[in-house]
Amino acid sequence: MEQTRDSYEDTTGCKGGSKDLLRYVMKRVLWLIPVIICVSFIVFALMELAPGTVVDTMLSSAATEEDKAAIMAKYDLDKPMVYRYGKYMLNLVQGDLGISDVTKVPVWDTYISRLPNTLLLSLSSLVIGSSVSIPMGIFAARRAGKIADTATTTFTLVGMSMPSFWLGLLLMYVFCFWLGWLPAGRADRGFADFILPAVCSSFMLMASSTRQTRSSMLEVLKSDYLRTARAKGIPEKVIVRKHALGNAMIPILTTIGSSLSISLAGMVIIETVFTWPGVGRATVDAVNARDVTATCGLVIMTTILYVVMQLIVDLLYAFVDPRIRAQYSGSNRKRILSSTSRLMPIPEGVDIPDVSTEDSLPELAIAHEDVDDISYFETPSNMEAITELKATISGDTEDSGFVGNKNTFVGNSDKSAEADRSANEGSVYANQSDEEIKSIIKKFKKRNRLGEVFHSIRYNKSAMAGLTIVVFLILVFLGSLFISYESITEMHMSDRYATPSLSHPFGTDAAGRDSFLRTIYGIRYSLVIGLGATGFATIVGVMFGSFAGYYGGIVEDIIMRASDVLSSIPGMLLGMVIVTVLGQNLQNLIIAVGVTATPIFIRISRASILTVRNHEFVEASRSIGYSNFRIIFSQVLPNGLSPIIVTFTSSMGMSILTAASLSFLGLGVPVPRPEWGALISLGKGVLRTSPHLTTFPGLFIMVTVLAFNLLGDGLRDALDPKLKK
Repeated sequence: MEQTRDSYEDTTGCKGGSKDLLRYVMKRVLWLIPVIICVSFIVFALMELAPGTVVDTMLSSAATEEDKAAIMAKYDLDKPMVYRYGKYMLNLVQGDLGISDVTKVPVWDTYISRLPNTLLLSLSSLVIGSSVSIPMGIFAARRAGKIADTATTTFTLVGMSMPSFWLGLLLMYVFCFWLGWLPAGRADRGFADFILPAVCSSFMLMASSTRQTRSSMLEVLKSDYLRTARAKGIPEKVIVRKHALGNAMIPILTTIGSSLSISLAGMVIIETVFTWPGVGRATVDAVNARDVTATCGLVIMTTILYVVMQLIVDLLYAFVDPRIRAQYSGSNRKRILSSTSRLMPIPEGVDIPDVSTEDSLPELAIAHEDVDDISYFETPSNMEAITELKATISGDTEDSGFVGNKNTFVGNSDKSAEADRSANEGSVYANQSDEEIKSIIKKFKKRNRLGEVFHSIRYNKSAMAGLTIVVFLILVFLGSLFISYESITEMHMSDRYATPSLSHPFGTDAAGRDSFLRTIYGIRYSLVIGLGATGFATIVGVMFGSFAGYYGGIVEDIIMRASDVLSSIPGMLLGMVIVTVLGQNLQNLIIAVGVTATPIFIRISRASILTVRNHEFVEASRSIGYSNFRIIFSQVLPNGLSPIIVTFTSSMGMSILTAASLSFLGLGVPVPRPEWGALISLGKGVLRTSPHLTTFPGLFIMVTVLAFNLLGDGLRDALDPKLKK
């Protein structure tokens, strides 16, 4: 025991740990170089493929061909793309982001002047979200199953399902137009302009962080060391703040850091709603103007900031958890692994019985009553006996020798005991009627995997609520197929801006078109986008992730590094560029949203394949001559589908939110097609007088995303063996 403690103290020494921590930081910083090269090439190539050029925004229709040729020569548009990209990268290496093709202002000046405004919103969301979410999550975890916990869980799910642009419009309507307390947007009137954007940007982080804090604290509060601390008389506040929260901070930090990184890129939505002069708004303007130089520079700088934020979060792990800080030591890493390979040290005075034979299993069962902690005695020579003991006590073996109390052992080789047990079972059921016996058999009958999932969802209220809403939305979708396109585009100017009534339940828009029919009709776009984009990401991500997990080596390195580069580009910015290149229609929007969701499926599927690729049935498949492709998709992948199914369901809601956000920015389904995000965008101009135009489409988005989130949580509980009761 003393040797173990000394080894741990050596590994956490300042000198060795600091050197390896510095080495880790340098490695991550150097990784920025290939990321910048790949990101710049992707964005530059996509913008070059986009229809139209910056010249089209400069010249009027009266310009001659000579004028156009002169402008194209000025911007090197008459030369190959490779030449322009090489010239751009040469300037970038020298620290020159170039000069905007439209505004003629250096891109660096534009970025550095807009960055403080974006950072102000992001850091305010961090402060507000963390200060509210962590206490709220702790409060809910300590009252698990009570009304406070239910209310907190509902708040987090609603917050994660609510579109940020719709929330911003609601806040603006209530506090600006209705109550008149705060100004509506801009950033030139002092602190009052900052309040609503800061609250809106912090809401998503607040919801996700509260949920993660509650989940992490629920696991920690059940730990044995907290019961020991209470037994010693330590005050409950100290236990929660010092012991429980400290051990639950890693997943909380991950969630907060990820949400903050996403908010840096997704701040374009908030900045657009509140006309806030940040980097996101400047990027949207550059994309719409086909300004290749400004778009590349702004996206590259946002990507660098995104990766740096992830690095800061990783480094915070070491300051929060000393076990992670110890892992940065390279010289004593083997000693760390050897000293921490056991769950707990062997208590002094405990004799370890010999479990190498079957006859000594009763002694082991009595000496160590808690089978879950049997890792005390795990040695190579004892593993076989321990495995048999675990299976016997849990009832997984056919000839279990344990009956009644688990400390009472009956020899497996005693056939008379088997006969006596059968006789006792017969006497138990002798006085039961056939109906009672059938009901007992039906209640405890072993179900298949699909039956277990449905059984779990059936008794999960939130999952059933999500499934009910999804079924209802599917029925509404089928009903929308009977609505003609002419009925939702026909104008009735005499009924324009009508308030909700019996004839028009959701009111009418600026052209007198019925908002109820348009909102119902729009469900086909949202569901098709959600299903199509998630299906695209699943097919591509699972295929590449399976190859990476199964083959390993150079194949895994290439695929995972490409995934890292793709995930380094903020999803909203990448979606904007892809839609601009491919054009605005439903199919291209599905591709754009699907590409942004692909990295998560690559990682999930790779992790699933890694857990099963070395199992015996895989080796058996190879021995009978199955090809690698057949083994992956017929043997390995089906055994790792559970996390992929859960991710698919959860990604449906996120895909719908991303598509609605792009449509709100004018980069999604083109008008007059009534996609929900586009409907909210059309109604924001008359928010003061006709709030119904944004209210109902926003509610439909929130309820749809909430349904898929609830269903995804239910599937996670059903498919995760650790959560089964």
